[in-house]
Amino acid sequence: MLIETQIKTKGFLIMDFIVDTLFQVFFAFFWIIGFVFLIKKNNKKEYIYLLILIPPLLIWTGYSYINILKPRFLDIKYYINKDYKVTSGECSNVHPNSKGVTPSFELDEKIYYYMPRGIKVKEGKNFKIKYLPNSKYVIELEDLE
Repeated sequence: MLIETQIKTKGFLIMDFIVDTLFQVFFAFFWIIGFVFLIKKNNKKEYIYLLILIPPLLIWTGYSYINILKPRFLDIKYYINKDYKVTSGECSNVHPNSKGVTPSFELDEKIYYYMPRGIKVKEGKNFKIKYLPNSKYVIELEDLE
């Protein structure tokens, strides 16, 4: 039986992959906007701050691309074709904040990511999930109890 809140918001759950991915892209690259504004100001003191901040921001952007965005970009073809992987098991751990800003949970010692809108994931419950293979993003969640 599908979770009742999921039935009501099923269209939103599927759209969450797109919205969350766009948010992650913005989140990874938003500092470039600040960089452009600093270049326009011609204030030498602010260039020093920029030089200090660029290396950690580049590292953070690289990490975000490799670990968050690249798997999601690879999953776009699976998402469009609705070619989801299916698994089931017991939820052993719930992480409210994990990769980026997307919460996750562990199902049989594998981590899956989801948008919490309308979904209540609890430890110790059994679930059947449909997810995207590269990003492990949950498209549909079914409570087996």
